[in-house]
Amino acid sequence: MILDSGKRYTALLLGGSVTEIPGYFMIGSGSGATYATDTTLVYAFDRQEKTAVSTTDVYKVKWTGDWTSVEMSGTSLREFGLCLSGTGTTGSMLSKVGLPALAFDGTQELRIEETWRIY
Repeated sequence: MILDSGKRYTALLLGGSVTEIPGYFMIGSGSGATYATDTTLVYAFDRQEKTAVSTTDVYKVKWTGDWTSVEMSGTSLREFGLCLSGTGTTGSMLSKVGLPALAFDGTQELRIEETWRIY
């Protein structure tokens, strides 16, 4: 879900008021409902720079993020989203997705692809 903060930021970007683009994925293990007014993950445990961004479709942008099996070993993924650059696991989320727990045992890698379509 594109959060209210993501919609506001996109409008500012289109208007030329900001220039930074979403460049990081944050992943977490918190659970609960996702609301448009959310600004953070419930419990973030890692932030990584996007691996790729694609704009091959005129009306879409797709961000890709990758984690190795070592990075994911022993984690339980329940939420992720896009955010701006920064350090650590803090920061305002532009999007957020909640999902049933996915347990990683050290043999699986993770790839997240998030696509925004402009209407």
